[in-house]
Amino acid sequence: MRILAWDIGTSAIKAAVLEMENARPIGPVLRKPLRLRQEGEAATLDPQDILSTLVQLTRALAYQGLGNIEGVGMCCLTPGWLLLGSDGHPLTPVITHLDRRSRPLAKRIWESYGEAFLKETGNKPLPGGLSGIACAHLLQTQSELRAEVRQLVHLNGWLCWLLTGRTAFDWGNAGFTGLFDYQRRRWSERWCRELGIEKEWLGEVVDGCTTMGGLSEPAAMELGLPSGLPVKLGVADTSAAVLFAGMEVGDLLHVVGTTQVLAALVEQPKPGVDHLTRMLGVGPHFLHVAHNPVGGVALEWIRQLCFREQSGAEFFGKTVPMAWQRPTEVKLDPPYLGGDRLAIEPTHAAFQFLHLSTDRLDLLAATLRAMHEHHHRAIEALHLAGPIRQVFLTGGGAEVVQRLFPEYHNGRVYLLEEGSLRGVAKLFAEDAHSMIH
Repeated sequence: MRILAWDIGTSAIKAAVLEMENARPIGPVLRKPLRLRQEGEAATLDPQDILSTLVQLTRALAYQGLGNIEGVGMCCLTPGWLLLGSDGHPLTPVITHLDRRSRPLAKRIWESYGEAFLKETGNKPLPGGLSGIACAHLLQTQSELRAEVRQLVHLNGWLCWLLTGRTAFDWGNAGFTGLFDYQRRRWSERWCRELGIEKEWLGEVVDGCTTMGGLSEPAAMELGLPSGLPVKLGVADTSAAVLFAGMEVGDLLHVVGTTQVLAALVEQPKPGVDHLTRMLGVGPHFLHVAHNPVGGVALEWIRQLCFREQSGAEFFGKTVPMAWQRPTEVKLDPPYLGGDRLAIEPTHAAFQFLHLSTDRLDLLAATLRAMHEHHHRAIEALHLAGPIRQVFLTGGGAEVVQRLFPEYHNGRVYLLEEGSLRGVAKLFAEDAHSMIH
């Protein structure tokens, strides 16, 4: 069975035709950048840009004649959400997890309810990190929208609406709303009421491997695919990588991209202020998720600032290893060049112990040491019950990190090429619910 897989991220969309049995791409993995619109604390994507990119990539794959495609599935950034009107048209752009406009409301919820919110929803009321908080703030500042709203959807649910006419939340995306009682596994009356979110706006919550319906004729014509193909709801990109790896409790997933994400399956979820707690999205499994604030965006920033004359290949292939070996007194502390996904208040970064003799390699060396230090802090934040059995590395910077980090120089570390994208194939397996142990 061959399926069409989409991986919709913050900075790009990838698409490929995969062999379901082994999740291998048939033909090329296509990629096209997305333009993240950032203005002040807003960070959004244009829905039409996402749609046109998906159409372009899908038509390019269909044109190559890669065999009969028998299904469509996806994984997405989380959360990426939008509001829909009565006819399903977007009332807002896709608001991403990098959007921080809801800080005032998040701060009020945390100061007023604190542990009660954490205990029921599994997470702090994070600005950007929870769509319900961000949506409530938006409706407070743009009150004229409320009368038009009919649905609050996350990205995969919206795309399923366009493809099949049906929308839903997978368990993992529901957990990133701040409106979901993770223990009772249902929408929370209390937090919907407190945040002014109508429960009628929220879809049902189902497994990410659920077939939402057949591909409609209009959508099929637009994509260049046969109508009637089964469309899977899909899961968060991190969850898709977990599925592809076939992870077990005790394993670590390390995603090295624009941000660095570390995730582990846990037998008993324990919400905390230093990590995110959510369901996997398929089956009854839970994840603890932590973040290293020094990610790919920090390295790209310093490349553009100090090493602009170097290509990406030269910078990551030669200069980064050279800086890793360089002794320096310079420190990056605080390290939040790309912000802190787990913080409510604004964060910043600063280089310390600079001198007139400080070289650009010192700045890069300090950034790399901060990355390594906060990698270990992120692992501690996962609160694993025992030692790490094995590590699965994926993302654009995975090979760089594997070369640099000495603890990754052993046989227990495995590189997953296109882990999230290829994990979409696992949604079509007959035993999708039981692939995780």
